[in-house]
Amino acid sequence: MTRSVALFASAFSPHVGGVEEVVRQLARQQTRSGERPIVLTMRWPKNLPVSEDIEGVPVRRHIFRLPEPTPRFMLAYALESSLIQRRVDRELLLHGASVVHIHCVSGNALYALRAARRLSLPLVVTLHGELTGDAHDIYHHSHVLPKLLKQLMVNADAVTAPSTQTLNEAQDFTGVEVGDRGSVIHNGVEFEEFATAQPEHRHRPYLMAAGRHVHPKGLDVLIDAYRLVLQRHPEAPDLVIAGDGEERTELEARAAAHGIADRVEFVGRCDRERMARLFKGCTLFVLPSRHEASPLVNVEAMAAGKPVIATCVGGVSEVVIDGVTGLLRSPGDPVGLADGVCRLLEDPTLAERLGKAGSRSAASFGWQSVSEQYDSVYEEVCARANYRNTQ
Repeated sequence: MTRSVALFASAFSPHVGGVEEVVRQLARQQTRSGERPIVLTMRWPKNLPVSEDIEGVPVRRHIFRLPEPTPRFMLAYALESSLIQRRVDRELLLHGASVVHIHCVSGNALYALRAARRLSLPLVVTLHGELTGDAHDIYHHSHVLPKLLKQLMVNADAVTAPSTQTLNEAQDFTGVEVGDRGSVIHNGVEFEEFATAQPEHRHRPYLMAAGRHVHPKGLDVLIDAYRLVLQRHPEAPDLVIAGDGEERTELEARAAAHGIADRVEFVGRCDRERMARLFKGCTLFVLPSRHEASPLVNVEAMAAGKPVIATCVGGVSEVVIDGVTGLLRSPGDPVGLADGVCRLLEDPTLAERLGKAGSRSAASFGWQSVSEQYDSVYEEVCARANYRNTQ
């Protein structure tokens, strides 16, 4: 029997980010395995098409209204939520969905939960560090999302997370122990895409960082650390930062204030091909985040054979092993981050050893393996749902 998984993503293409890439790769792998995924996601901005196929996967977009207690939100929710829900239910029925799988609990999750109940489908929830990774701290401002997360933790047939820390964080926040319904499935990587990429050719060697330009990503700390690196090693590689976001202007101004703007380049958002080239060409990769779940970029850098210096937050230490596949430093500490960078610049033998070990480790994070782990979860929840429905 061909399984059809309805992937409810908080965000998806053309947006770029961790959730978007996980859902994209999972859908691609399911398609290769003969399954029929469908992606349902937020329609934002509103000029995005309601329906399209992306890489052979049907994508349906909706304005997932939430009943936040303000007049504007409540009115929009009252007028539109029932219509949105009927459209969602109809899409799942037409597609023949057999499992509902939420990725990141936002407005998408409310409609996924209701669809699963109305259509008697098993429900899987995958957490993505939404409690601490959101730049606007939405879970501490929303009246709806904390209650929704708790409801999902209670009612989901399975709850997965990309790290033990992320799973424990959600259990502590909601007070719900998921027991044997919970499991850790690390985020994956297209290993060959990064291992065999042609390196980016630049005039000077470069260090690399990548991520949204928002406070939780700690790029301000990295810029402060890089200034310290240049004080010790004026001829150190340049710093290249990929990505974009609301703090970009502030970060550029910070580099200028330090007098290092000519050594720091913000390359903006990059497609997958260029990201692979940037990883392959860099001297080392730095992740300076204040908060993370289990960032894909660490594994991508490791797949490219590069040593990683990362902050010990979230599930990072479950992927980057200090002194084995990379170096770990405390978050918010530019001195410690700079010391790590300088250590690898001063000891190329260590850098090479960490890069090779990281590459071997990254090979175990392939998407086929990750997809098979999700498939085992689907098998279990479908069996559980079938048993329920026969009682």
